[in-house]
Amino acid sequence: YIRNGESLEVATRLNVIVFDKTGTITEGKPNVTDFFKKSRLGKNKIIALAAAAENNSEHFLARAIVNYAKQQSVDHLECSHFYSRTGRGIEAEVEGKKVLIGNRFWMDDQNVSVNGLLDEASHFAEQGKTPVYMAVNGKETAVFGIADKAREEARNSIARLHDLGIETLMVTGDTEKTANYIAAKVGIEQVVANAKPDEKLEIIRKFQAEGRQVGMIGDGINDAPALAAANVGFAIGSGTDVAIESADLTLVQGDISKVTETIELSTDTISVIKQNLFWAFGYNTIAIPVAALGKLNPMVASAAMALSSVSVIVNSLRLSKK
Repeated sequence: YIRNGESLEVATRLNVIVFDKTGTITEGKPNVTDFFKKSRLGKNKIIALAAAAENNSEHFLARAIVNYAKQQSVDHLECSHFYSRTGRGIEAEVEGKKVLIGNRFWMDDQNVSVNGLLDEASHFAEQGKTPVYMAVNGKETAVFGIADKAREEARNSIARLHDLGIETLMVTGDTEKTANYIAAKVGIEQVVANAKPDEKLEIIRKFQAEGRQVGMIGDGINDAPALAAANVGFAIGSGTDVAIESADLTLVQGDISKVTETIELSTDTISVIKQNLFWAFGYNTIAIPVAALGKLNPMVASAAMALSSVSVIVNSLRLSKK
């Protein structure tokens, strides 16, 4: 879905495209594949607490934990307090217990040591899984390993962008090991990991300050500012409403190969417009002076005008075959 003609025109000049990871390069269908606990609480109790806390969140990773709890058939618990910090994690109260779930930075922000979980978390990350830490009442409790596969079309799509001379960059809040694993899978060489939401915006503006034309592809709430600031923002159709509203183009089925097709369509469209203008101006440059001298029969002039319009239409219709 193309929101306006200007974005299609600008797309032909893009020379840098910044990608989000989760839900953009990856499918956005994460699953909990690993679980490691370091607590006297039983596994099912920990999972139940985590699911109750995350049930109020719309984040991909939160949904993965809630679904994992359903798969494990654990008891449903009620959450009496919930707070979310974008790019970090959540805080909740469940059965009188303070539950923290999020990344390493969130735990550091809350002064919770997770040293006993780091080895397992590092192992998860080396396999391309996202480690999600959990603490109960200020004590490290467990770490979840959540996997999200790269989109099947991602590698070919990014290779096509490189063939067009477009530089690609992945910017994600995920760990460095996880980000590098996914980037290697799809052929992206430049990665910025552990990025805060506002860093995506800073990166976009830095490229623009260098005179670059920047495209941004994302799907989440934290991508919205960068999508709006980019020269062309591409939103994943299955993403959040905020991201879609902030973008110039929406990839309805989430197929990132459409980004390359959009750029190619933009290039072809601008080429056809220039061709049409050339022939239109050429016709008028020749015909108007001749008509002014009275050397052009009105019937011939009418036929020539009609032929000119038909040639423009026929030339434009070639785009439908691209």
